[in-house]
Amino acid sequence: MTGTTSTGTPASDAPPTGAGPTGGESVREPLTWERVLAVVDDPGRHQDDPAPIVALFAGRTEAERRALLPAYKEAVRSRRTGGIGLRPLRHVGVALLGGPAGIAQWLLREDMAWPEKFGQEAVYTILAERDPAWIPDIATRMAARLPLDPWGNQWHVVDALVRGAGLPTPTTPGFVLRWMTEVAGRWRGSGRPLAEHLAADRYFPDLLPALFEVAGVGQNLDTPTTGPNAVRPGWDTALAALADAKTIQRDVLLDGCLSRLLRGERPGALRGFVRLHEALAPADDELAARVEGYLRLLPDAPSTVAALAQAALRRVDGADLLDPERIAEASRSVLFRAEKTLVRAQLTWLGTAIKRHPEHAGTLLATACTAFGSPAGDLQERAVALIAKHVRSLPPDQVDLVLTEVRDALPMLGDAIRPEAAALIGESGTPEPAFVVPLGPPPPRELPPPISSMAELVEELAVFFGSTPNPWVSPRGQATDPLAVERIVAALLREHARDGEALHTALLPLTEQHGHIVHQQWFAHQVRGAVGVMVAAATGHGGRQGWFRSLFGKGDAAEHDLIPGDKRDIERIAPPQRFLLARLYEVGTRLQVPHSGPYLAEIADAAGFVDPEALVAGLETWEASGHSPWRRDVDQALLRLPSHLDPAPIARAGRLTSPAGRRVARVMAAGGPTPGLIGRGRFDRIHRAYSAPKGGWVHSDGPLATVAPGDPDTVPETAWALYGLADPGAAARTSAWSEDSGPDLHCWPLLLPRDRDVIAAHLAICTQRGIDAPSRGAEVLPALAESFGPLGPGMSLALAYALGAQAAEDRTGAVDAFVTLSARDDAWDTEALGRDLGEAVRTRGLKTTRVVASLRDAARAGATGSVWGTLSGFVPDLLAGTGTTGLGDVLALAAETAAGSGARGVSIPGLAELAERKGSSRAVVEARRLRKVLDGDTG
Repeated sequence: MTGTTSTGTPASDAPPTGAGPTGGESVREPLTWERVLAVVDDPGRHQDDPAPIVALFAGRTEAERRALLPAYKEAVRSRRTGGIGLRPLRHVGVALLGGPAGIAQWLLREDMAWPEKFGQEAVYTILAERDPAWIPDIATRMAARLPLDPWGNQWHVVDALVRGAGLPTPTTPGFVLRWMTEVAGRWRGSGRPLAEHLAADRYFPDLLPALFEVAGVGQNLDTPTTGPNAVRPGWDTALAALADAKTIQRDVLLDGCLSRLLRGERPGALRGFVRLHEALAPADDELAARVEGYLRLLPDAPSTVAALAQAALRRVDGADLLDPERIAEASRSVLFRAEKTLVRAQLTWLGTAIKRHPEHAGTLLATACTAFGSPAGDLQERAVALIAKHVRSLPPDQVDLVLTEVRDALPMLGDAIRPEAAALIGESGTPEPAFVVPLGPPPPRELPPPISSMAELVEELAVFFGSTPNPWVSPRGQATDPLAVERIVAALLREHARDGEALHTALLPLTEQHGHIVHQQWFAHQVRGAVGVMVAAATGHGGRQGWFRSLFGKGDAAEHDLIPGDKRDIERIAPPQRFLLARLYEVGTRLQVPHSGPYLAEIADAAGFVDPEALVAGLETWEASGHSPWRRDVDQALLRLPSHLDPAPIARAGRLTSPAGRRVARVMAAGGPTPGLIGRGRFDRIHRAYSAPKGGWVHSDGPLATVAPGDPDTVPETAWALYGLADPGAAARTSAWSEDSGPDLHCWPLLLPRDRDVIAAHLAICTQRGIDAPSRGAEVLPALAESFGPLGPGMSLALAYALGAQAAEDRTGAVDAFVTLSARDDAWDTEALGRDLGEAVRTRGLKTTRVVASLRDAARAGATGSVWGTLSGFVPDLLAGTGTTGLGDVLALAAETAAGSGARGVSIPGLAELAERKGSSRAVVEARRLRKVLDGDTG
């Protein structure tokens, strides 16, 4: 590559010939900034071609370089402020900046990350001539701060420095993850096996241990096996092949794989290590040597990892290499888990182990009592049956051991199963009345105190920008804190009004540290991008100049004028996100104008309401100043009015004279914006997913909520899109293509704190996607449950989808919201939620087993009555269908919650017909139980 000799020696040992305006000139001629600019801006030079710059600085002294630093820094400032890229100055910075720290920071700037290949070897050439001792320090600093995503060129710079100077291989997370991307890039399309590429790679021997230490590696190991991007064989096969060829040691892979599984990570990130373990196909003796590790995986590892450990231990037992005490330990660990597949397999293993180890049969059989705590009634039945089958054939001392365990675990069994187990110990099994702690609403959240100083504001912004999620390590990222955003906006406007120059000076370092956000390179359609524009505005940086300058003076600008990007892309953004972004980008324009005024939409509590007195007082201040308040500030303030307004601020507002003041007075006199009208309907093609068996995309229909304004005269015009969700199906199809707003969903409830069902209707579009993949929507449901306003189809549908979400954390959010709603006095139609669940099961593919698990968790948390109310609407829909998976589990939970909530005399359509069928299937047995409870038969 240009900038180094064929032997990799520094350019000072083999001087380049130069190019452009400097070609043929003596390197000893005076070096001026004008000459540097002539080379940098030479139209005949590509901006990423380093050769002319290397030639220009070859042989220059450090004194000559220091003399140019002031002009260089001024050029950087002016180019950045003027929206001109800094890429042409990339190698100039390396040639001029003093010391490793400054050079490393310069090369790590986000606006230096492109293109991927720009003459990285020239960086080594320049540094080797200046001071070779700097190179290890620079490489170390850069390696420690390499980004974790697979983009940009910083890795290539470190690679060039390490190779050029013969440095030790960095093992930092950023270097390891990007190395994997580079290797994969060379492999795909090469026609050679990945194992060959790895065997020939200079970094592979040093980075092999790091593959099992760095978070995020598993995602790269897990090459897809199906779908349009399928790649096989992958990393697992390649590493196993290298082990078979004795290139690497099998023990290194097996121990590393097991240690990584023990450290834990999200299930998707561990899948690659599970596949590697399978590809290695360990022998029985290799498994036996690692029994302790496999046992440690059983209690709480993700289900796929626990299944791997369970299978490994079972093989060891089959080879007569596992002590019975270890089998008992494994049983207690697995039978405590909720996954039915794991528990069934363990009970089966336990049954065979009792026969193979008769001298330890009592100890082994006693562990089956652990399954009494299973949420699944059929697993409880299997455990009781296993004990009943073997206990009488045991020696007397072992019988006592087992029956003592049965007696202690008896209260955990369900009502229908308990008598059978109690008979083993000669008891009736009638449970004692349990003490139930009544549900209480959660304590209200507290609003943190306002930011009180410029230093605190800078610190808050640094933390806010520093929490930018990295989707390559954690796809869910870090949620945006809505209260932090509100505090930052209020502080920026307050400090701007107090001393704009001081604000400019204080925020300037942030434009260097977080330039990729401040200068609108990324996250333009997320809250952190809008906050970045606020910093850009306060410091005089224009970001994307054409767009940014067009904002000035546009107090009534349309959304597509305020939000950067193509109008079509902006219209794809979900309405709540568009409204939120437009308001925040409007704040950016406020920070560019000299006059200021009160922030009208500033929240007065954590629920998101404004203080009506403060709102009216702020409008009076605006009128006294002779300026008009900002439109979206006024509109957001109106949407944050409390539901109950005192007469005094209403009367005071009536005396306002400006157009904005009269509009606020009119809405306040009406009691605030009227709640939206929320409906429900079934819509076509609301989701699509790739199906490998069908070889293409499969589209799904399903129920969603519609929104219309209750009284359009009380709804601000800029918020009409929030209240105009007539076709949520079209919105679902459109928003699927927009930039992910997932981290910002937590900000949505503060947009309409008095009308949560409107936000929930929009959120249902997000939660329905959670059936097939992780979705951020469910995280917001607990905050909506604590918010205010009517509850209707919006919350019902958003909650229905989240209760059956694929990701456990999404279902946890749904359960938290369900329990919170149950604890409050708000009117809530749980039976309608059940009907929505049934419709989603029939049309959208909601999985009944997930819904039952979520509702069971809610019942255990104390929401028994609400769970029964939901199931009373859900069960008839399931009974009317055909071949519903998990019907027995639903009926079992219905019987438990109906008994616990005292439901009697309730008629469930279709229940009697199922209960009267012949046979003993789970669904028939549980139908009989439920009918018995509802008929009041406690015998």
